[in-house]
Amino acid sequence: MGTRNLTVVFHNQEAKIASYGQFDGQPDSLGIKLLKFISNPRNTENLKEILPKVRLWNDKDQKQQDEFLESIDCINGILNDKQKEAFKKRYPFRYRERYGKLTEGQILEVLLEFAHLDEIATTDAYDFASDSLFCEWAYVIDYDKNTFEVYKGLNTSGISEEDRFYSLYDGENDYYPVKIIASFPLDDLPDENEFLLDCQS
Repeated sequence: MGTRNLTVVFHNQEAKIASYGQFDGQPDSLGIKLLKFISNPRNTENLKEILPKVRLWNDKDQKQQDEFLESIDCINGILNDKQKEAFKKRYPFRYRERYGKLTEGQILEVLLEFAHLDEIATTDAYDFASDSLFCEWAYVIDYDKNTFEVYKGLNTSGISEEDRFYSLYDGENDYYPVKIIASFPLDDLPDENEFLLDCQS
């Protein structure tokens, strides 16, 4: 089902992951997948170990990538097999992001596969939370606040300065940024049934 969504992870006061998803963003799909992942202590331990070297993709990265693509004679952004191999060698994680056909929520598992890299730049879709007409669900894992938060789209009721995504609102759109509907302590996560009940609104 085409339910657009966002998965965000905060660590050391920074958004380290802001991953857009096109399908299955509702709590009984993506929400449960993320809940299962962070309910496994080993997953959380491994993820927190590599988060210090994870950051969001930026304009400088994009410029360098564009120059690299030009250097391998890729002008239109479409890579042939030889160019894909070159891209994979230069940008192994980004190759996995772009061409790996990730399922919803899989970004966290994929990060663990690349723990050997010195630095990992993840695609920055953070601003997608700004318009809840399109962002139907968002999930935030915040290791600073020790919370797993669920946000819902189609928010026409407003937003306050205390809301996490308040700074994204431009003051002109009828749809505000996504609004929080549930928050759970990471050290006291609910079971799946409790999670789904709390996500109803």
